[in-house]
Amino acid sequence: MYSQLWHVGIDLCQTTIQLVAARRSRKHWHLCECWQHPIPNQISDLSENKKRAILLDILVQWRRKLPKNCQVSIAFPSLRTIKQQITLPEQLTLQQPELGWYLRAQAEKLFPLSIEELTIDYRVINRSAYLNGVRRSEILFWQELFQNSGFILTAIDVAPCVLRYLARLAGLPDESWLVHYRQGEWLWSGPISQPANYNQIQDSDITTLNQLLPLLTETNTSQPHPVYYIGDDHQSQAKHSWNLLQAFQRYSIKLPHQLGDYVIAAGLALRQKDNEGDKYVSG
Repeated sequence: MYSQLWHVGIDLCQTTIQLVAARRSRKHWHLCECWQHPIPNQISDLSENKKRAILLDILVQWRRKLPKNCQVSIAFPSLRTIKQQITLPEQLTLQQPELGWYLRAQAEKLFPLSIEELTIDYRVINRSAYLNGVRRSEILFWQELFQNSGFILTAIDVAPCVLRYLARLAGLPDESWLVHYRQGEWLWSGPISQPANYNQIQDSDITTLNQLLPLLTETNTSQPHPVYYIGDDHQSQAKHSWNLLQAFQRYSIKLPHQLGDYVIAAGLALRQKDNEGDKYVSG
């Protein structure tokens, strides 16, 4: 018998790990589950074996409670990735695989780590190539972890960029800033016309939205884009606020009290397949 596919997003924060499960019915999205489990503070500083054991135990518990037919997306913090933008020469008209070879050669010059240590993907928009690199060892860690827990890992993204998937289904304008606050850190993603304009920082120096706004640097525009804030912490300076339920048409679960903790996991659950323009130069 056919089992409807469940889309699962899993997000690791500083002190908790979140899971959001959703399924699609025609053009509607149904919010199916929101789960959270505490993890040791600064888990990233633990040995790989301890980290693996803690996360594997949680993931196995979750996997047992989910339908067989589900696929998972996760996101890395932007601080654990490396990004570069390359302007392609006007005379360059390369197609695959030559374009991939060209960008690999450029990445070898630009990235501080050996390209052999990285998995690098890229998107080409107009005459610009946007490259994003992650340590290959980190990707292998998560691939093995999900495989051992019984999940199928289908996508890895960058946490601030995930805000856009959620915002699009919530009906927010593409040409806007998305700002999210959670568990002591700020995440933001710029307008889609500025695909490399995203970041993630701790709140040690920046505690309010007003203090963050100067970091949202506009490019090639005379009119500032609107800022849409999402998070459990009320920010009185926010002219536009929203929440993740705007992206779903149905939900039948008891909603968690701190819904803002699930924003990135929800965006991952709603993540669509990669475009044809999303390619790899290594990996």
